[in-house]
Amino acid sequence: MKIIAVRNAQIHPQFQPTVHLGFDPVTSDLSVSLYVPALATDEAASGDAGLSLIESVVVNVGDLRKRYDWCDHQTYFVAVHAGAFLPVFALYPETLPNRETAVDYAQRLKRNLLVGINVPFAAASDDELFITVNLNAQATDANIQVDEHCALVWSDAASSGAVRTMAFPFIHVQAPASVAAGGSALIELRIEDVTGQLLDREAVVYLEAVSGLVPFTRVRASHGLASVPVSAAGMSAGDEIRVKFGWKYFPGAEDVRIAVVAA
Repeated sequence: MKIIAVRNAQIHPQFQPTVHLGFDPVTSDLSVSLYVPALATDEAASGDAGLSLIESVVVNVGDLRKRYDWCDHQTYFVAVHAGAFLPVFALYPETLPNRETAVDYAQRLKRNLLVGINVPFAAASDDELFITVNLNAQATDANIQVDEHCALVWSDAASSGAVRTMAFPFIHVQAPASVAAGGSALIELRIEDVTGQLLDREAVVYLEAVSGLVPFTRVRASHGLASVPVSAAGMSAGDEIRVKFGWKYFPGAEDVRIAVVAA
């Protein structure tokens, strides 16, 4: 499993633990252990006092897949508060009510969003998931260790949120500039990566018609593509159709505006 470590300047500089991660590909267990430097003793007069285990937790990815909040474009966090791990929680259902960023959420609740389990697609295999680890700006290789089933890379991103933004799928929509009053149009939808390349994946995209009519509130993209019909029934020239597109817990990631013109 891919582990992406981030030096996050917003992490308190005195929070400098060592994190050990391991993954069992047979059981789909992700293990996370948190260590801090042990207190110096006479036996450790050399200056290398070793590490003291604070807490360990095991997250079974198979159990996460059974949760109601497992979906495309989702992140689960193993967060730390007062030196202890909190129960694993899904980020976007937590931040959606207040439209918070992950940083604002963490600061409000005084949580350290240490380890993120990132799900680009609901159907992603274990190998396609990726783990982010938020360490402070002074972190080195000594602050993170992984087992033989994990591949560690350091990111130059400012936070794990920036890593997710670059690695998660994007929704791109295309629509005609105008539609006749009472008429209809077709909106074309693509699931792309950050570079604009089509992703040949299945995904569920959620719709919200601010104005105009769509026949459903979600659509399944097949091979990264989907079409959404929209109607200007009951609308007049000068009105505007507006439809938002997003993920289950991340609405409004993209929108379309179509001018309504005289028939």
